[in-house]
Amino acid sequence: MILPYGHENTTVRRLPWVTFTLMGLCVAVFFLVSVFPDDRGERATEDLGQFFQYLTLHPYLEIDPEIERFILRHVPEEEFRAFLEFSRETGPRKPSSPRRLAAEQAELDEIVSRIMASLDEIKNTPMFRYGLVPADFKPHALITYQFLHGGLLHLLGNLFFLFLAGPFIEDVWGRPLFAGFYLAAGALSAVMFAVRYPELDVPLIGASGAVAGVMGAFLVRFWRTKIRFWYWFGLIFTGTFMAPAWLMLPLWFLRELVFAQAMDVAAPESGGGGVAHWAHVWGFGFGCLAAVIMAHWRIEERFIHHSIESKITLVDNTAIERAMDTAAEGKPDQAIRMLTSELARQPDSVDTAVALWNLSVEHGSPREAIPHMLRVLGDAARAGEPDLIQAHWQDMMNMVPDLEIDPALGVRVAEIMHGVEQFDVARQTLETAARSIGAATPEGVAFRWVRLASSLGLPTAGVVDRLLLHADLPSDAREELHTLRRQPAESIQADQPAAEEAAAPVAVPLADDHDLQIMEATPESFDGHTLNIRVKGEVRRLVLERVEAVGVGGVRMDGGRQVLVVDLMLDAPWSDRHSLRIVRLMSTGFDPRKLAGGDSPMEAFRSLLGQMIDMSGAAALPDPESARGRPFRSFGSLDEYQREVLGVA
Repeated sequence: MILPYGHENTTVRRLPWVTFTLMGLCVAVFFLVSVFPDDRGERATEDLGQFFQYLTLHPYLEIDPEIERFILRHVPEEEFRAFLEFSRETGPRKPSSPRRLAAEQAELDEIVSRIMASLDEIKNTPMFRYGLVPADFKPHALITYQFLHGGLLHLLGNLFFLFLAGPFIEDVWGRPLFAGFYLAAGALSAVMFAVRYPELDVPLIGASGAVAGVMGAFLVRFWRTKIRFWYWFGLIFTGTFMAPAWLMLPLWFLRELVFAQAMDVAAPESGGGGVAHWAHVWGFGFGCLAAVIMAHWRIEERFIHHSIESKITLVDNTAIERAMDTAAEGKPDQAIRMLTSELARQPDSVDTAVALWNLSVEHGSPREAIPHMLRVLGDAARAGEPDLIQAHWQDMMNMVPDLEIDPALGVRVAEIMHGVEQFDVARQTLETAARSIGAATPEGVAFRWVRLASSLGLPTAGVVDRLLLHADLPSDAREELHTLRRQPAESIQADQPAAEEAAAPVAVPLADDHDLQIMEATPESFDGHTLNIRVKGEVRRLVLERVEAVGVGGVRMDGGRQVLVVDLMLDAPWSDRHSLRIVRLMSTGFDPRKLAGGDSPMEAFRSLLGQMIDMSGAAALPDPESARGRPFRSFGSLDEYQREVLGVA
């Protein structure tokens, strides 16, 4: 026998209230049902045994069609027919007395009557009313069956496995999402079980399908985590060992799959012989798929992580403290390995990444911490949080002179450092990012690099030349690049804004010679990188990296109605292009919840705008806060909005 009893993950950021609530509900329901013991099932079993015993001694009697149909739902027909044939060949013969025959038939019918009455009563028990009976499918049972259990061991087993995996998935996915995922895993496993055994009239009960879903998610999300096992073979061979989740959980899944198929062969249509192996299989598969989708779309990083970090109620730096104690004992290499392992478990932990960086720098090995620092600083840059970047970015570049950074991250960090008047750091960052700019670099990122570098007095010829190699570069963009290439760096440096102006919101100059080429569109879908829009009945793809600026404002239209206008500008208001190309989205044309999720349309708008601004790296107009709806700025008319935000008189 091998049983898990824990794993190396022992801390969470917040108390797992959803997991505790689910466990509490299972316990409460179990004891509520147990308080009122019900012997109707036992009586029916006794009567059924008496029926077969009496039929064996009187095989010549007629069997009521209703009880026969009930038996054939639980026993293969060929086995039941073979039993009857054997009993009639070897058992007693039919009595010659009609009176005796009638009395025996009446006694058998009385037994059948008691069985059918007990079965009718059983259908009113909690297990049948709230369990999922495939032959009598009730939608509410998809949820209620998950909180019913057939015995104390059944209950404790499910709660134990839920406690091992649930708190850690709840910690990284957040409470609402975890609760929905748990119930969905249980519901889907029940649906698939019912599809597998549509004629089964025995209730499916227990949380094992939902718990299997949590185990599947744990496998994908914490696949390298080592699980602790206790083994017992006979009375002598006992002990413990550790093995990674990527090895043990697939083995458990394979075991359930084999048992499910074996039971279908040994006892067809029985539902697994008392254990719903197929529910475990489908629950586990659903959990794996959900975790893969979460990882592919980076949902944790984009939507969940920052929300949880802002609401942390339980902080535990045990892993960091242990590593620091180990380093103090003169074992820095071991301490670094401990922190690296912790980051593998919680890659978004800022405290752990900073601790690893400080320890690595102190002991002369900063390169080991670079990937982790780039990840957390990149998250901070995308979230518009300059404090962490100011504290560590320059040190990181100084300690690793040949640092390679993604151009998009470099440009965003340089913009942040420029905004807080750290111009030297901004220049150094742009110079570092320039080494990675090539043909694969998005044009929008490269253009932002050139413009910021020009404003800081850096030579831009090399990057401009690489940009000019793009065959599909618009003519106006090509002209702008040629202008920037010819402009002396000294004259640009002399025009650097004063400190007071640098920190101010973006000021868009009015330009009477500009006109607007506005394409009114309706967004259809958004994958985080590309916005699919419908224009005059045709669906087109808009890659956000092509967007130079995002203008947002609440505009009072004719009739006094307030409308939120979102302009995705393919040409910035300060460009030399005469006609500014704009994709315009109006709040009256779509529901932002379909794109960004959530219950509140306004919060969905804020989330959608934040994602588009972060992903495109575009300038936010009229200023970063109001463009993200903190709060939205209002304008008396569309002309006023276009004049003040887009810079078009």
